[in-house]
Amino acid sequence: MASVDPSEEDSGEGTRKSPKLGFFLSVVLCLAGAGLGFFSISSGLVSLSHAGTDKAKSHGAPTVAPDVAFVEIPTLIVTLPPGARNEHLRFTGLIEVPTGYEDEVMFLMPRIQDVLNGYLRALTIEDIEGAGALFRIRLQLFRRIVMVVGLGKANSLLVTEFILN
Repeated sequence: MASVDPSEEDSGEGTRKSPKLGFFLSVVLCLAGAGLGFFSISSGLVSLSHAGTDKAKSHGAPTVAPDVAFVEIPTLIVTLPPGARNEHLRFTGLIEVPTGYEDEVMFLMPRIQDVLNGYLRALTIEDIEGAGALFRIRLQLFRRIVMVVGLGKANSLLVTEFILN
C-alpha cells in the first residue's frame, strides 16, 4: 500500500483558481476591448460608414442636391364612411420624380387623381383612424401612383395635408 504524502494533497487543492478571479479577468478584458474600440472609432482608425470614405464628405463639404423634382397633387376631399368621428378627409401631396419626368407625370395627373380618390373612398373607419394609418395609407397611395406612371418615374410620395374634419 502506497502512502500518500499530505503535502501532495494540499498542493492539488492549492492550484485550483477562484471563480472570482475568472470573472474579474473577463470584466477587465471586456472593459479594455470596449475602450480600444471606442478609441479606434473616435480617432478615425476605423470607419463605420461604407459610403463616407471620401475625405471631402467627412469634413462637411457641401453635397450635391438630388436630381429630383416635385409634382403637386391637387387637393382631394373625400367623404368618410358613416360612423366615422369625422365627416371629410382632405388630402394634398407631392410626388417626387426624377428630373425629366415632370411633364409625363403631370400629363397623367387626372388618372392619378382618379386612382387616389377611389382608394381613399374605399377606406374603412379602422383604416383611417387606426394606429399608423397615415404610414399605411401613404404606402398604398404611392403603390397606386407607380402603377399609373410606371416603374422608375416616381421616387416617393410626400403628404403635405391629411386633415380629418
